[in-house]
Amino acid sequence: MALRYFVLMSFVAIASARNTPIYDYVIAGGGTAGLMLAVLLSENPNITVCVIEAGGDGRRDNNISDPERRGTIQHTQYDWQFWTLPQPGLIDNGTIGSQPVPRGKVLGGTSSMNWMIHNTQSRVQLDLWEDLLNLTGWNWESLSTAFRQSETMFGPPSNESQYFMYDPAVHGGYGYIRSVFQRSVSSLFDRYLNPTLLSAGYEIPPDRNGGNAVGGGFLPLSIEPSNYTRSYAGSAYSAVDFRQNLHVLTNSYVTGIDWRHTKSKDTIATAAGFRYIDRASGLNATLHVRGRQAILSAGCIQSSQILELSGVGDPDLLIPLGVEPRVNLSNVGIGLRDPPMMNYLPISFGLNITLSGNEYIQNYIQLESARNMLSDEDYAAASLWLNTTSSVPGLPNAQLEVFKKLWFEEQPLIEMAWQFQTANVTPYNLLPLSQGTVHINSSDAFMPPAINPNYNRVIATINGADVEWDLWFLAKATQFWETTIATTSPMKDIITSADPPLYLPFDKYYDIVKQRTGTSEHLTGGNPMLEREAGGVVDTNLLVYGTSNVRIIDGSVFPYQPSAHPMGLTYALAMRAARLLQGLPGGDGVTSSVQLPQSNTSANATATFGDVVLACPTAAIYDSSACLAVLPAMISLLIPTVAMLMPLIHD
Repeated sequence: MALRYFVLMSFVAIASARNTPIYDYVIAGGGTAGLMLAVLLSENPNITVCVIEAGGDGRRDNNISDPERRGTIQHTQYDWQFWTLPQPGLIDNGTIGSQPVPRGKVLGGTSSMNWMIHNTQSRVQLDLWEDLLNLTGWNWESLSTAFRQSETMFGPPSNESQYFMYDPAVHGGYGYIRSVFQRSVSSLFDRYLNPTLLSAGYEIPPDRNGGNAVGGGFLPLSIEPSNYTRSYAGSAYSAVDFRQNLHVLTNSYVTGIDWRHTKSKDTIATAAGFRYIDRASGLNATLHVRGRQAILSAGCIQSSQILELSGVGDPDLLIPLGVEPRVNLSNVGIGLRDPPMMNYLPISFGLNITLSGNEYIQNYIQLESARNMLSDEDYAAASLWLNTTSSVPGLPNAQLEVFKKLWFEEQPLIEMAWQFQTANVTPYNLLPLSQGTVHINSSDAFMPPAINPNYNRVIATINGADVEWDLWFLAKATQFWETTIATTSPMKDIITSADPPLYLPFDKYYDIVKQRTGTSEHLTGGNPMLEREAGGVVDTNLLVYGTSNVRIIDGSVFPYQPSAHPMGLTYALAMRAARLLQGLPGGDGVTSSVQLPQSNTSANATATFGDVVLACPTAAIYDSSACLAVLPAMISLLIPTVAMLMPLIHD
């Protein structure tokens, strides 16, 4: 392994010195989108792909692979352990409102640490990308198809099928990500919550992957049922890591884009590849990987950081930090969003019954419109403010129009998530109007960027009073829903206590919600796919404006916050991006995974749950710490070659 890695890196270094691209695609970031994209592109053996991942390989770690341990790798070596700037819109709680920003620093990225909810958005929401934002080709048909192409869905076993609204026609049957409904079902949902929701006027809709996302019910989880392990970008790579045309470098920290030198005064910048530092070796030497296409998949925090470190951004920000501007693109790092969630603590109900069927993780998700979550009076007052508001400071006008469309067409804007084995439910505001930024504050690539989601900074006038819109909406919806559930049979017959308490005056209830509200850990945006003059960073081919071959393929390009858990849309983005790239000159044609039928032809596949099995090969991972023993001998062999090539080297 050590020799193989060193030979590979020597080849890269020598070819880079000759300024000769080696790879067709070089991807910065081996996370949810980046690693999946690499798997798809490398299906063509004539196409070469290199992934540069800052973290290590955790595929053999049970804290990642065991679904029951979801989220436990946060605040470990697998997490970047970022924090936001102080947030005046949140309660201090000893941190001046600063929130943790968990991001996966491991092969598979944040898909290694999240709670595995695998769903897609509504038809109305996704059609707005094209209809309202002019993103041609990005719509319900293309994105829902891409989602299905990413998954292999297993239907529930026959003895549990009555619990789940499952339509195999709206799921995939051949994708890399395995999906399944939860392994056990708490008696709380079937016997009490479902009939209560129906009595209160809420819906239990058909399979929500069909385009209507509003209502309550179970959503799939990305789990491989046969051995009950997490299915994620890392496991997708495990299935293909024997490919000789796919190279993955771990513990390799991208510090910037290498630009090609041009003699003309062409204003379009062309990337030669990426530069990075191999952290495992301890040598801190800067290495280079060249590629025909340079793809940023470092996520909504670090794709912006790498762009700005490379001179792509606002010159007024870059020049004082000593970064030479290369592309004047002031939109980089704007539009960062994090839906506020009442997670410190959630709503909890005391019950006079003993629950059964809750031995495994639960995933009952209710997605509701504003109309269904507010009193008539509050909905009318909020609608009046929206109708009379033509602009919101810090929010692009097109995104305000998107929000209004979703509000008045009764699309999901509030989520109530039952994800515990107890009677606890977490509310959050799916589409905050408040948006923030992520920017570098140093030219040092190892300094964390300044992350500012800007929670609760939009002020609305409701019934003559100025309120923090995002938190007002969350608190009003939460109180309305909690009161409705606790006073409607059969839930009211088993609830003995509620926290927050019922019937509090709204100002006191609001204070409790604010004290408990923080990050939902669902950050997206920062490099939106929009027209440049509308605040965009990439076009509909995911190309960074002002460049010829730099693309961003991760959740930072979402033009507005998805009203669903973002993992499924991120996989769909990777699928859609692979098809786009394969259709470009030099893409060498579309491969099998992105040509699949739009419906699931394996409709008879049902889940059979097995015990956890950990067997993850690591054949194609290159970690330079393994080659240190042979490093001196190899250097002595390479010195004559390097000396010969020195006159050819370009930065």
